[in-house]
Amino acid sequence: MPGCEDALEVVTALRLGWYIAEVRGRNRPGGPQPTGHDLPSRDDHVLPLRVERTAAELRAEALAVLHKLAVDLQVDTITVNDEARSRTALIDEQAYALAAAAPLTPAAAAAWDALAAGIHELDAHAQDTLAAASDMRAAAYQLGRGLAEAYWALDPDAACAPLTPQCWTFLLGQHRCEELTRLVGRLSGYFNPYCSPAVAGTLRLWQSVADDKEWRKDAHDHLYRQLRRWYELLVLGQDPSTLIPPYALLKDWRASFHALRALWVQLVTAAISIALVIALITLILNGSANAFLKAVFGVVGVVGLSAATIQAGLKTTAQGLLSRLRQDAYTDLVASAVVEAPVKPGARRPHRAIVAEVRKRTLTTVADAPVP
Repeated sequence: MPGCEDALEVVTALRLGWYIAEVRGRNRPGGPQPTGHDLPSRDDHVLPLRVERTAAELRAEALAVLHKLAVDLQVDTITVNDEARSRTALIDEQAYALAAAAPLTPAAAAAWDALAAGIHELDAHAQDTLAAASDMRAAAYQLGRGLAEAYWALDPDAACAPLTPQCWTFLLGQHRCEELTRLVGRLSGYFNPYCSPAVAGTLRLWQSVADDKEWRKDAHDHLYRQLRRWYELLVLGQDPSTLIPPYALLKDWRASFHALRALWVQLVTAAISIALVIALITLILNGSANAFLKAVFGVVGVVGLSAATIQAGLKTTAQGLLSRLRQDAYTDLVASAVVEAPVKPGARRPHRAIVAEVRKRTLTTVADAPVP
């Protein structure tokens, strides 16, 4: 992470929002169950990796993480009858009561309603508290929860007409994707320079997946892998450029062409400026009998400019433009490497089709990205 003073608190807020969505999703009756890898045997207390833990173990882990994050950000305490209680401890009790209830019974429905209400109250309190403490923490919380809800709140079979909170076109619709893109842009100073454009590009791609009934049909497992990729980049701090294969910039000339097309106005302007500056430097060095030019050179001398300073300015401009081109080309490659979307039905060249979709949606984001 860059050296922001509150980077730890901001990332913790992002994780809190993420885990609130995950706890709700893992405990929701009929909620998503990511496909893991079962151990061949659990005899003799064999130690599992995280992907080998059972659904019950992962629910308990998510609750434990949620408790720690809520305590760290000071949003865990609630006063009941003049007695301080832990909000996450109450959610833990409600989750275990739901797990103990027989599925599809009135007791299970009542337990889920109580748990959902407890999580809703924690979310409201966290939003209020973090917004009062720091705009950046509040934005990080919203970003973490919004990205995680794309998977954990989703019901792939939910109807989208009329719109429901569990359907594809709400959780990955235009309104939410635009808001999440704004949030990741506000927080770009806390991440690797390539992260924000790459996340924005993949969000726009997933918006297209959600809008297409055929494209989203088998996309649920891909969405979980995309979720893990976002977490690795934004929370674990993985350098996204490590995902780019060696010599990718040379092999994939389309990335460079895409960057050139995005910055063609700046390139043309720079070329014209360079030509004019070269002509001016030539006249300065060779001298001129033209009275008007002598007057111009006199003014230039008065304001302290010389051939050396003009050359220095030209060098700085060229270096800045080259840095921008490099950033845009690498952002393009990173966005293509980060995406985990399924192949669009009917695509002749599956990989190229996905890459083309990401580039098209990353174009406007890249054009406004700052030079690192």
